[in-house]
Amino acid sequence: MNLENKSACYLFRLLKQGKISAIEILKDCKERFQERDHELNAFVATSWKRAEKKAKKIDEIRKTGEEIPPLSGIPVAIKDNVARLRDSLTCCSNFLADFYPGYSATVVERLERAGAIIIGRTNMDEMAMGSTTETSAFFPTRNPHNLHRVPGGSSGGSAAAVGGGIVPLALGSETGGSIRQPASFCGVYGLRPTYGRISRFGLVAYASSLDQVGPFAADLDDLWLVFCQLAGRDERDPTTVAGKKLQRGGENFNPPSLRVALPREYIEKVEDKEIIKRLEQVCGSLEQAGVKIEEVSLIDPAKALAAYSVIATAEASSNLARFDGIRFGPEPDGVHNWEDFIRKSRTEGFGDEVKNRIALGALLLSSAYREDYYDRALMVREVIREELEDLWQRFDLVLSPATPTTAFELGSGREVSLQKYLSDILAIPGSLAGMPAISLPAGLNEDGLPLGLQVMGPKWSEPLLLDFAEFISQITGFGAEVEFRAEGGSRS
Repeated sequence: MNLENKSACYLFRLLKQGKISAIEILKDCKERFQERDHELNAFVATSWKRAEKKAKKIDEIRKTGEEIPPLSGIPVAIKDNVARLRDSLTCCSNFLADFYPGYSATVVERLERAGAIIIGRTNMDEMAMGSTTETSAFFPTRNPHNLHRVPGGSSGGSAAAVGGGIVPLALGSETGGSIRQPASFCGVYGLRPTYGRISRFGLVAYASSLDQVGPFAADLDDLWLVFCQLAGRDERDPTTVAGKKLQRGGENFNPPSLRVALPREYIEKVEDKEIIKRLEQVCGSLEQAGVKIEEVSLIDPAKALAAYSVIATAEASSNLARFDGIRFGPEPDGVHNWEDFIRKSRTEGFGDEVKNRIALGALLLSSAYREDYYDRALMVREVIREELEDLWQRFDLVLSPATPTTAFELGSGREVSLQKYLSDILAIPGSLAGMPAISLPAGLNEDGLPLGLQVMGPKWSEPLLLDFAEFISQITGFGAEVEFRAEGGSRS
């Protein structure tokens, strides 16, 4: 049986009916990994023996007639900044090359409790700092639609693993746009949940007031399924919230009742005319279906990006102070005092992008600059949050492009360095305000590269976001663009 591009929900139904085994699902996944990942470089580590042991256990339980949990037998990949007991955890940095955590993240515990089979860890920008997965200390990941293009970042490995058809589900993390941007570049769905919806316990911190774990999937039902398994209160993460509704509209979903805002400032930031054209096509289809769409004016996302850059680097500088070479990290030779020990371990362990952000964050938190930069950035953040809260009094959702461009060329270097920093600009306002948003595929451009849109909603509105994304898919025919292009350019 050909299992390629089959949804997790479909695979689970086959498994539950006894038409396929968890071992067969895993074997099929491993074959696609062996066929494709030597070119994609989506994974930095795999755990096939551990996965096979879990698959056999699931098959044994199913044969007894005992009820199996909803992700049983489903292969899942996790980003390399999420802790899993007895697995390496590197954040794709030489600083953590030999680190093994003594516990699992809450999201990993919940995945495994739901029966998921974690097959490996995906590549990422070092310490989640980047937009292309090129700052990884190990190797760059490639876009499954064009191996000469980036998959986005920092969760590029997870997006590529799903977009390349290796796994149906993967976990990423997002501080600014690190789920939505790679999802857009790779033609899959990516969900950034409301801040506090999913536990961050066991996620290596970048900027704690912004970080969130979220899923990638090629199918909206799969995305909803894994989201429901992960969401909920965790005593180990005091920012999480309990009791929020997890129920989609179903037959009660009424598109003509929706009021959707279209922010002109976001559209003005888009450089690719094909993205604008596709947005206009989707808006036309929505209006024909009775959805009320109105252009609005919001704070320029460039101002949000400026505030985000200050807040994120300042928090990163504080969070990464723990990486000192004493508790973990490289132990430098030839040093004679603690100051030199720490300086040399960080110099040898971190790449340039991480060192630059730590240095900038430390500067912004210094007494000379904190009031002029960090405190003002916090004020801008509050203004953005209040603006969006006011917007929800008049509108249900915000629709916009997900990124200003499609995926840019791999290894393009300094000439597109600014473009890389700007690639998250349309995701930043929602991130600062802690709002949920979903990146959804909108077909391919003339060069075969995915186009992406994003839908943002008020806090705790994930069910509505998925209902609306599904409605867009139904009326436009756009869905996840899951494919793999071999180096020669032919579809494998």
